[in-house]
Amino acid sequence: MEMVGSGEEISGEELLKRYTAGERNFPLIILNDEKSVLEGADLRGINLMGSDLRTAPWWNVNLSGACLLAADLGGVSMDGADLSNAYLTGACLWGTNFTNANLSNCILEEANLRRAILWNANLRGAVFDKAILAYADFTGAQYFTINRYMTGILFWNTTMPDGTVVEGPTYIN
Repeated sequence: MEMVGSGEEISGEELLKRYTAGERNFPLIILNDEKSVLEGADLRGINLMGSDLRTAPWWNVNLSGACLLAADLGGVSMDGADLSNAYLTGACLWGTNFTNANLSNCILEEANLRRAILWNANLRGAVFDKAILAYADFTGAQYFTINRYMTGILFWNTTMPDGTVVEGPTYIN
């Protein structure tokens, strides 16, 4: 398996070209996509571990089964994206907009979701263990409930799906 060099900067157009040619491993890249060429792209199973992906809009992108461990998606729009079965452990998702996104069976352990927007997101089977949910907004999110299986989660001024707010800081252990 060939690995892309640390810190390689590539455009969204180049990423799509290489993905279409069969390449799937793009760890540690710095994505430069100001043209929105990734909108609606099918990038199932891609490896973007540790990558800086903040400059690209990810509207309606299919990232199901993707490896986004420790990736930086802070502040991007993932409106309508499919992240089902994706791995986002340790990802920076600060201020990321997941409106109408599919996060079913997504692993979000130790992810920083501070100020993330998850309006109407599908969260069936999503794992949030040790995640930071401070100021996150889950308004209308489907299948998100606090349960005994959640561990190490920080709630602080977190808006729940029904509109109630867990003021906190509340730590579920």
